[in-house]
Amino acid sequence: MRIVIVGGGISGLACYLFLRKLIPSILPTSTKLDITIIESHAATKRRQRSPDSVDEAAGPAATTIGSALGLAPNGLAVLRDLDETLFHEVANSGYPISHFHLANAIGWSLARLPATNQSDPQLHTVLISRQRLWDCLRMHVPDGAITDQCTVSGVAYTADQRPILKFSDGIPDLAVDLVIGADGAKSVVKRSVTGDGETDEYPAVFDGLTGVGGFVPSSQLPEHEPRGRMTVTFGAHGFFGYGASTVAPQSNHFAMCTAPKGDEAVWWSTYETTDVPDTRNFDKEDILRQLRTRHAGWKDPTIKQIVDEAVIDSIYPTYITPELPTWHMRGLVLVGDAAHAMQPSSGQGAAQGLEDAQIFSMLLAHYLERHFSLSATRAGRQVPATPGEAIDQASKKYFEIRKPRVKRIVHRAKQMGDTKRKKGRVEEWITYLILWIIGTSHGYLNPWPRHLVAHNTSGKLPTDSFTQNIFNDLPANEVRKMTEQEKAPAYTL
Repeated sequence: MRIVIVGGGISGLACYLFLRKLIPSILPTSTKLDITIIESHAATKRRQRSPDSVDEAAGPAATTIGSALGLAPNGLAVLRDLDETLFHEVANSGYPISHFHLANAIGWSLARLPATNQSDPQLHTVLISRQRLWDCLRMHVPDGAITDQCTVSGVAYTADQRPILKFSDGIPDLAVDLVIGADGAKSVVKRSVTGDGETDEYPAVFDGLTGVGGFVPSSQLPEHEPRGRMTVTFGAHGFFGYGASTVAPQSNHFAMCTAPKGDEAVWWSTYETTDVPDTRNFDKEDILRQLRTRHAGWKDPTIKQIVDEAVIDSIYPTYITPELPTWHMRGLVLVGDAAHAMQPSSGQGAAQGLEDAQIFSMLLAHYLERHFSLSATRAGRQVPATPGEAIDQASKKYFEIRKPRVKRIVHRAKQMGDTKRKKGRVEEWITYLILWIIGTSHGYLNPWPRHLVAHNTSGKLPTDSFTQNIFNDLPANEVRKMTEQEKAPAYTL
């Protein structure tokens, strides 16, 4: 069985690792498993972070290497299921966040929202550079499994409907059993899943928001900042966030507690623009002037210091994927941004890509096991007659399980993204009021009279229902329940 993963970013690497973990044990000895990652950029281990790459749609060298992301507890839970050692490496490579401190440009605190789940012990969100997360995953993938600097140009089919990968590098066509499109928002594989393979029927759309950011010494953060805090500030002309992105040496927190900050912090600013920025040819000094103008007068002294000393290397326009009618088609399946590129406001981009990798791999293993089991009969249940049919059933069930959850997250991300756009005075204050109400109604700041809100005396941060549902309702549990229900009754001796 030959599987090709197009794209060696976070989702692609995770797919490889999950497939390697789950598939080999269920295949008969006569069936060889060949899994290859094809990446258009260099994908060597432990690359040094470079700010030069800017095309987020492609592979690791083209993602926002210089940026950081918040890996939410549900994403960390996926890594823990995959490999305990990998989970520890990722967790300890970033800074554990226990709460988000929401403020406004005039210096008011608006809310304090939890960044942990409700497990025991709790898992914290980990603020980590995208490069470090990629490096941790890449270290677990053997070099021989990746063909890098190789570009897939399209997908066709053999006479018996097996996918054929076509290349733009003079490489011969390659017939395979399964193609996993992990090639980002501007996915080549997506063209064949949702259309005729030539035209992208659902092209990635610039949503009008652009980000700038970078890494600074953590000494620029407030001296007495509480452990586990990440600060996000809203204003009339955009958004600004900052927080530690590393921990002090030997601080092995495993994402289960807060830890002293290390020597690196990350900052980012998001703003609205009508024109799509040219990420390869832009005036860095002009972007820096815009940054300083946009945040002039903001009261947080940390923001002022960061902006005054900022160096601009890259800009990051936000592209989102329109809602797709399907994520699969005859031996093709999409994961991560190829299926659902979402606004960074979701805080779930990486986590959802990891969930995709886990859920599809679990389902593929389940349906392949049903096909290859020598004791399987068709008594009362549909057993895949061929590996191709098993792939199709896994793909269909994957879409059914994943689509509703992702759709809810995308909708919430759009709402949060809108708070970062330009606002008139009335809109600005309405935004502050909404965020303040969110905080007070959950008891975070609790400035209202006690008869108007439920007073929290537990010492714990109360929960936000939507976020906690995402953090705690893990789709892998749904798949485990489904597969257990199908296994025993499906087979007879």
